[in-house]
Amino acid sequence: MQQTTPRPNQLRPQATRLLEILEATLAVQREILAGIRARREAVRRADFAELARLEKGESPLALRMQELERARVAELAQLTIRLALPPKSPLADIAARLPEPDRARLDLVRSELRGAIADIQRESGVVRQASERLSAHMAGILQSVHSALAHAKVYSRGGVIAIGPNVISTLDIKS
Repeated sequence: MQQTTPRPNQLRPQATRLLEILEATLAVQREILAGIRARREAVRRADFAELARLEKGESPLALRMQELERARVAELAQLTIRLALPPKSPLADIAARLPEPDRARLDLVRSELRGAIADIQRESGVVRQASERLSAHMAGILQSVHSALAHAKVYSRGGVIAIGPNVISTLDIKS
């Protein structure tokens, strides 16, 4: 028995499910981007309480992305079989075989997802650099405070003030 490519009306429910999954993924990606931008602002203000609050909100988004990814992979596997395409065919190949309204929607969602992913990568890089700078700045402040309190002021081979025994001191932070 020869396998034939299904008619467009036979694909509609499954293509619709794939589109729903991709649109839900896009919505979660946009939430992630909003969280990254909020994190950027919190780093700019050095608001550690806000950073901790934002971090707690990331877990549900990550779990949702995992669920959507599993559903996407399952739908793609079924759709490639029904379309007589090789396993793991790209979305462009799948879209080419879909009826016109679904093809246009799939192409649009693919494009929007690519844009969202690029935005997330760019913004994440900015936040990572800002976080590293803030961390280095805070480490410098701690080192300065330690040097003010360490009366011996002995440096290690790395050029860092060596931590010695605790010395009882006071530091005037008002002047």
